[in-house]
Amino acid sequence: MAGFFGFFDYTKPGKGVKKEEYKPDFSTFVRIFTSRFWKILRLNMLFVVCSLPLIAVLIMFYPLDNEGNTDAVAQFMYYTACLLYLSVVGFSPVMAGFTYVLRNFARDRHSWGASDFFEHILKNIKQSLVLLVMDSIIFFTLWYLFSVYTRISGLEGADNILIATGIIGRTIILIISAVYFIMHFYIYQIIITFDMKLNQILKNSFIFTVIKLPRNIGVVLLMLVASSLAFGFISQIGLILSFFILPAAICFTVSFITAPVIEKYMMPQKTDNTEA
Repeated sequence: MAGFFGFFDYTKPGKGVKKEEYKPDFSTFVRIFTSRFWKILRLNMLFVVCSLPLIAVLIMFYPLDNEGNTDAVAQFMYYTACLLYLSVVGFSPVMAGFTYVLRNFARDRHSWGASDFFEHILKNIKQSLVLLVMDSIIFFTLWYLFSVYTRISGLEGADNILIATGIIGRTIILIISAVYFIMHFYIYQIIITFDMKLNQILKNSFIFTVIKLPRNIGVVLLMLVASSLAFGFISQIGLILSFFILPAAICFTVSFITAPVIEKYMMPQKTDNTEA
């Protein structure tokens, strides 16, 4: 079936699986996720432990006012941003191994779990470290510019031009941030699959972000729904779920939905062979 926002509309079989056994539709998603749930859970805990350096940095941005307090809305937005960043952008070297295992699970292929996780961290360490530096610079710059435009529009006595400048500036920054964030749906999968230069990986990821925009927006909406359910009522429950399952569930979903896109456009020979 086509599914929500065009999800699950590819009918290619996976590698090593009989054609009639693998169709990436919703029923296959549920079957794979439930059958490998405990492996996904263990992988998530390993991922969180290995991502502690990034988590420590994210904690530094916890929203506090001058009295050391934070309101509920700011706290929810912070937890949501951290969850999505950790699950999609993440600590780049760790994300390579994380994505490899979950991509294999999502395509209903075998993975050795922890051993594959660490193997592909090491295998892709050079590109991942370069990407880590790039991500850090880009997102910090975007965050800084957003705060500058926020202050501009909030200046005491600001006229309409300043207010409009602040609004337009923040809108542009949000669009750039969203595009670069969505590019990571594809960046890690291309890194672990192809021997390509990083600039080529970024170029292809940007193209997929644009040509599959409705699908990508749908993925983001699913993430926001998951975050709302996790943190919308009791934030401590969301934190517990984040340690045990949420990042892996999000990355698994992204892999399930986007891996067929990469195979269709970047591995046409494989697609033709499997459909023959």
